[in-house]
Amino acid sequence: NRYEKFVAGSETYTAIRKSKQNSSHVNLILGDSECYQLFPNTKDFDSTLSLACNQAIGMVGHYLLLLNYLNANNEINNLYMIFGPEGLSNNLDQIYTFHYFLKPFYKDEYKPYFTELVNKQISKIPYRKLCREPYIMTSNWAPKLSSTNNVDLSFISPITNQYLHKILQLSEEKNFKLHIISAPIKLSRARELEKIYKDEIINSDLHQVMNSYFENILYLPDTCFLDDGVHLRNPENFVNYYRNNWIDQ
Repeated sequence: NRYEKFVAGSETYTAIRKSKQNSSHVNLILGDSECYQLFPNTKDFDSTLSLACNQAIGMVGHYLLLLNYLNANNEINNLYMIFGPEGLSNNLDQIYTFHYFLKPFYKDEYKPYFTELVNKQISKIPYRKLCREPYIMTSNWAPKLSSTNNVDLSFISPITNQYLHKILQLSEEKNFKLHIISAPIKLSRARELEKIYKDEIINSDLHQVMNSYFENILYLPDTCFLDDGVHLRNPENFVNYYRNNWIDQ
């Protein structure tokens, strides 16, 4: 398994490996690459363990990491899920799905937890049955494809919706608190996010758990972000904000 350290998306394999270990950490962080900038899964954060990796694994992937951790006889008090908007809209329909989701998760260990919708999305991906062949697994190769969905999805994709409900159910069964937190967002998107909240969230069945996401967005000047408009130029400057307001309370 040495290839796991060198292929693109190596942070996902690190998260999977750490999720299966017995741990004394009572708080857990899940999140996309924006969360990874703040709380990389290669570092230790006192009583909090980060399994942050990237949004391309979809909410189903983050659910599987949580399930791994709980199935390893670990108990948590708090689950902090830190995502940018792109991390919530992923519906396993991206050009990155083959490499970042199928290769690590498309195996017998996890297939029983795939919903019909997940299997439907997977069925649209060419060469999916080859994803775990050694010469493909150990490379960065993936089929050249555009989005496998031709419809505009909502802010919370159907797969995200399904697996957020599964995570909510786990929080009730395992008695931990769920906190869904926004990663920093550039100020020029403020009006867009306000509209999304009014149009899609306020009357949805996820309103209660998503309310704090929108109420506590950290908007930053656009100059704080890289050219992709998503990732921070200096993420270390904002770690304490999240620790003081959320993680270390």
